[in-house]
Amino acid sequence: MRTNILSFLLLIALPGAVLAGEARILSMSGAVEVRPGRDGQWISAAENMEIAEGGAVRTAGDGRAVLLMPNKTKVWLKETSSLEIEQRKTLSSRLMLLFGKIKVRVPHLMRKEKFEVRTPAAVCAVRGTEFTLGFTEDAKMDLNVLFGEVKFKFTIPPQKGKSEFNIPQGQGLQTGDGAKAIKPMLLTAKLEREALENWNPGLKPGERQMDLIRKENDRQQVKDFARATNNAENSVKSFLNVVKESDLEAGRTMTDVHGNVVRVDQRMMRPNADEIQFFNLVKRPTYADFTANGKGFAYNGGAVTNRLDYMQMTMNFSADLPQRIEEWPAFFNSNKIHADWSSFVMANKTKADEIFFIAQDYKYNAARDELVNNEAVLGLTVSPDQNVLLTGVLVTDGNGSAVHKLNQISSLNIRDNSGTPGRIDYLKDGSVWTALPTSEVIWAQKIAAGVGYEAKETGENVSLWQYQADAYNVGNGGSETIWFAKENYVINNAGGIKKVEDFTNSASDPFTILKNSALQTVMYIKTSASDDPSGILTSADAKFDIDPTDQFAYNGGVGTNIDLVFIPDLMVAAVQRMLPAITNLSD
Repeated sequence: MRTNILSFLLLIALPGAVLAGEARILSMSGAVEVRPGRDGQWISAAENMEIAEGGAVRTAGDGRAVLLMPNKTKVWLKETSSLEIEQRKTLSSRLMLLFGKIKVRVPHLMRKEKFEVRTPAAVCAVRGTEFTLGFTEDAKMDLNVLFGEVKFKFTIPPQKGKSEFNIPQGQGLQTGDGAKAIKPMLLTAKLEREALENWNPGLKPGERQMDLIRKENDRQQVKDFARATNNAENSVKSFLNVVKESDLEAGRTMTDVHGNVVRVDQRMMRPNADEIQFFNLVKRPTYADFTANGKGFAYNGGAVTNRLDYMQMTMNFSADLPQRIEEWPAFFNSNKIHADWSSFVMANKTKADEIFFIAQDYKYNAARDELVNNEAVLGLTVSPDQNVLLTGVLVTDGNGSAVHKLNQISSLNIRDNSGTPGRIDYLKDGSVWTALPTSEVIWAQKIAAGVGYEAKETGENVSLWQYQADAYNVGNGGSETIWFAKENYVINNAGGIKKVEDFTNSASDPFTILKNSALQTVMYIKTSASDDPSGILTSADAKFDIDPTDQFAYNGGVGTNIDLVFIPDLMVAAVQRMLPAITNLSD
């Protein structure tokens, strides 16, 4: 039977076409006038007023305005500026800056779609770009590219130098002295701050810098946190059996659903020739006792500083992996290749000598030709064939460090040999089994009846969150029941919960959508109020049975959770890296 281990499924919904609608005034302040069409008269502007092809908008000395184009492009006009919409077609838009200064934010365009902004002296062609452009009545021009790239071309070639440039992010171009050759230059700190400030109408000068100041403070917090967690980073490295250079790396600083600043770092590496490891590190300068956006289950810990949550996936294969990652698709497509074992370990690792973890291990079953997560991972007879969960609090003691113990669990070097239902009492070091008589590690089996709790929004454009809990029996036939509870949120980089239409109705390309999306999963191990799953018949029954009390005491005797934020960046990087090979394999 053929085992297909590696597969990539990209279900991306893109609009079939962008309608050639009209531009409109999104917001404004002060004196602003609009010429609705090519032959119209200038009239006072109003919010939501539409401007057809050939129309224009101009601001007085106290006026500002924001235009929204049908393809989601935003254009900010500063004081004393005049802008004309020269062309507005389905796949072609062109704006004309007659004088003044504008900022333009263009989303990633559809294939073959064109977007240009021109002045009487030059044309700027853009895709997925943010930039500012100024033009004075004496024909002086300045361009500052904040994100993406601008293709710049003079309509009348200058006296000296080139007439066309590709100006990347962080560079700009200024014209004025015709005797000198014009060339792009790096943006000064002053120019960058002026371009990045808030251009929205109605703000006082001091208010326009507030977002920048907040972002700089956030960056400084992350830097301070990075220094404070240096020891934690070193202990994370000891999870690796052999430290090797990463095949892929990704990272993002964002805000989680509770409002905490979060740094997510991801790595994919090969500690051994026949293994893949994936790491997802989540670092927070401060983890507040949250109430924002609701919470599905009781959080019994207090505020924490320098918090570190962690997820590690390890997969061991029946043969050595190719050195070049581009060769992996063909390797995994072979009938001879299978995964021997795999483990998923999630941990709250804020304290290096006390680790709260939840893990699931898998072993290869030749008869079924698949990885299975049942009692076989513990060296026990499989009865019944239900998923197994390992969880507990590991401490540094005479039996070894907490980090080392967790590394053994992630490598499936575990055994239940005591006769006490659900207690992991042996870890393997090399060929030696070490007894752990006071182990706080338990294993539990998912209850076959599928007893569980779920809550989520229903309807069409729903918010993407879910509360879920599954009942597990501690040991094989034990009398104790625990709940594996999870809160799942799909969020943006600001921590807001996304809705279905954020994906289905977006004009952005798939990769832009993914760069502003993340999954936050908050996990708990809760006690059962009854320890009797037979009486739980509905989701409402399950909710009533989930006790607020945590199964384990952690971090000074209080309970807590594991709070992970996953970003799709590493997956995107892997797909982009291997896409040619995957395409060839499909052909």
